[in-house]
Amino acid sequence: MFILHCSDADGKSVSLRYAPHESSLTNLDGTPVLATNGQAGAPRVWEDAVRVSPQQPGRKIENPAVLKIQLGLACNYTCSYCNQSSQVDSMAMTRTADALSFLQDLDQWLKEPPSRIEFWGGEPLLYFRKLAILVPELDKRFPEAEFCMVTNGSLLTQEILDFIVRYDICITVSHDGPGQYLRGEDPFDDPQREALLKALWNNRKHGERMQFSSVLTPNNSDPAALRRWFVEKLGDESVVTSLEGVVATHDEKALAGPGVWSAAQYQSLKDAVASSFETGEALRIPALREKAKGLMQSILMGTPSSSMGQKCGMDRSDHVAVDLHSNVLTCHNTGANAQHGLGSALQMDEIRLDTSTHWAHRECCSHCPVLQLCGGSCMYLEGEQFAQSCENEYQFGLGVLDGTLRRALGLKLESVEGDVRRPTRRKVISILAQA
Repeated sequence: MFILHCSDADGKSVSLRYAPHESSLTNLDGTPVLATNGQAGAPRVWEDAVRVSPQQPGRKIENPAVLKIQLGLACNYTCSYCNQSSQVDSMAMTRTADALSFLQDLDQWLKEPPSRIEFWGGEPLLYFRKLAILVPELDKRFPEAEFCMVTNGSLLTQEILDFIVRYDICITVSHDGPGQYLRGEDPFDDPQREALLKALWNNRKHGERMQFSSVLTPNNSDPAALRRWFVEKLGDESVVTSLEGVVATHDEKALAGPGVWSAAQYQSLKDAVASSFETGEALRIPALREKAKGLMQSILMGTPSSSMGQKCGMDRSDHVAVDLHSNVLTCHNTGANAQHGLGSALQMDEIRLDTSTHWAHRECCSHCPVLQLCGGSCMYLEGEQFAQSCENEYQFGLGVLDGTLRRALGLKLESVEGDVRRPTRRKVISILAQA
């Protein structure tokens, strides 16, 4: 239970009780803050999420709802906070011909159509010859499945653009706008690449088939400013920009640089995120809009935390990541030749997800006021990498919580009172106990 100390438009103090595990938001006298108009209906029965851990491994099933195909971890960029760079050495090398053997293997374990098939790198367009084999065949087998891909957009050609359109692939271009220098060169600086990106956007913008997505970093933490940057580049007010989230720390490079925030930078992050809800910009950024919507729905429905899995969904049995050797992976950001190789999809009954920890097994998550917004950070990180990533998520979550209160109730979050517990890094920063 936490007390959210707020102020209204007149500066008057208003305090609310918030219990994230029960999704309860009330006034101090216990009355609900959000009215349900007497339409609560029959009590809902919630199914408990599977709480995976190395001691309680998760399972994977044949015929998953979401299939993530990792083409390889090679990339033409060297992002300073890459969440895959530490995994590259564990990548199982593949040839173009392995795409054909993968399809043959697929016949043995994937009998029902997934609702969604994602193609991942590294940079997936480095593997276009493999995509040219996989996508047409998968389209024949699973014509109702949605195809999706995340790319940095720097390797687009007219041939690739036509291919994306032909197979109706939903595209996310990963780009940090004014903070692109942390990733590498900006494809918008090259006239030919800029023209292709604009052509791709103009073709795919209808039906929500394309978006740009950015990572919030210490010097690039204003989502509204990010959106405006893309609006100006594309010359289109309707451009869809979202967020991959706040920067995580998957290796020592990120821990030594762009993954670490000062107190002032955290404050700027929270202020910018919260302000974007007041101006309405957040409602045009899918990642922020959906987070706020999910929080409000959880309060209205009384969603218990026991039903919550990890934010990435890869703790679920029906979300499966594989490489082209049919190796099942912890997630698409990992390689098969180390601890994150879980076994073969041809023997799915033997797969055990023993590389990850559900948020319920982490003390900080169970004592966190933004649990319903965060969903536990990265499930396989440990130690200082997890501590820093968790703190970044926490501060971002406070900004979203503040913004949601401002938009929905006209209240500005001033502080959080309660048993807030934070993981601590032994180096670099000191983490405060509450907002």
